[in-house]
Amino acid sequence: MLFSQVLKFGGTGLADGPAVQRVCSIVAARALEGPAVVVSAHEGVTHALERCARRAATGEFDLEEVRIRHKSLLRQLGLDPELLDRLLSELGQILFSISDRRSIQAEELDFVLSMGERMSARIVAAALRMAGHEATPVDAFDLGLTTDSCHGQARPLPGVEGSLRRSLSDIPGVPVITGFLAKDGSGNLTTMGRNGSDLTAALVAQASGARELIYWKTVPGLMTADPALVAEARVIEGLSLAEAEVTAFHGASVLHPSSLEPLRECTINVQLRDVRAPECAGSIIDGRPPCSGVAAIAGNRELVGLSVAHEGGASPATLFSLMHAHHVSPRFIQTDERKTLVYAPPSPGFEVLRRELSGRAEARPAMSSVVLVGGESSSYATRALERLREEGMMPSFSCLDHEGLGQVFLFEPTTRVRAARLLHEELIPLTSQRRTRSST
Repeated sequence: MLFSQVLKFGGTGLADGPAVQRVCSIVAARALEGPAVVVSAHEGVTHALERCARRAATGEFDLEEVRIRHKSLLRQLGLDPELLDRLLSELGQILFSISDRRSIQAEELDFVLSMGERMSARIVAAALRMAGHEATPVDAFDLGLTTDSCHGQARPLPGVEGSLRRSLSDIPGVPVITGFLAKDGSGNLTTMGRNGSDLTAALVAQASGARELIYWKTVPGLMTADPALVAEARVIEGLSLAEAEVTAFHGASVLHPSSLEPLRECTINVQLRDVRAPECAGSIIDGRPPCSGVAAIAGNRELVGLSVAHEGGASPATLFSLMHAHHVSPRFIQTDERKTLVYAPPSPGFEVLRRELSGRAEARPAMSSVVLVGGESSSYATRALERLREEGMMPSFSCLDHEGLGQVFLFEPTTRVRAARLLHEELIPLTSQRRTRSST
């Protein structure tokens, strides 16, 4: 075991100087347990970097927003004001090149976006050292984290855990590792998509043989529903890895949809905890069996659809291969002898897929999904449909997903919120009381 714990801190938990100090206190409290740390960019920085890159592509060079934000953080923490000058210089050079050419390539955007995590790791490591703890900032690609070349949505190549394990063993003190970024086989910098830092943390935990992986968020844990939709949503004390994967896949933004994949063959205890209240238990994800009832209500706000005719060589197998090639992850699939209906979140890959299938595919109206997550969730589908029918909210489509752990309903977007609230009220109280608690 290289590290007993991997602690992942998101951007909102690193928003300013006091937030960084709070993170350092959490790490320091676990110093004797041998933690590794994975960090996101500071809150809002990734979006600021993207704005800089997009403006540069129109000929406008402006680094001030990013420079001022990080210089302010250094000042708040009493750190060396020149700590990030080399990285800021590199960022300025590539932005100047983009503005001079007035165009931006995918690999250049990934390089620009990477600076958020790279500067964050150096700030957190320096703050830990100032507090008296040995710490080393580490760029994940220097550990051998290698991905495919799909810039902006890259995925790790098989076998990266071996490279990570060998490299992690040589780092002195607490490694503070950049999330979100890696390199492809040709050495080009890549990024792993929105919230990809969670995936980095899972890969580090797997490679280091950690017994715990703690995702420190600014939410009390994984909830029975999105509290922005369902005011009565409450924290789930514990759920199975499979249930957590289904919940994340179908729209729970607190976890990256693929962040749990590397842990399927491990015995790592995964926790979601609130960085603002580290004394609270949060949610535990482990090897327990799935709930016998509905553990959570998940769903996606917007899904775009295609109806693909099977004639002309567009068989389901061909369609699935194209979706895989373009990193399209469908949330709903329905196939008959004539066509396949697919719904997925909007993405550049989906648009490429639609164009490639032009003439064989018909765009369908956008839908929203509401998903019942839990063991034997199909047994509750009849009851759910009865209540939906009574309230005049019948879904347009439905299917069973993820080996029976997800009952998916598609609704007109205007119906989503009412349907989610109704199903939460109707079905979540049936769940064993040991699994949930009030978040207040």
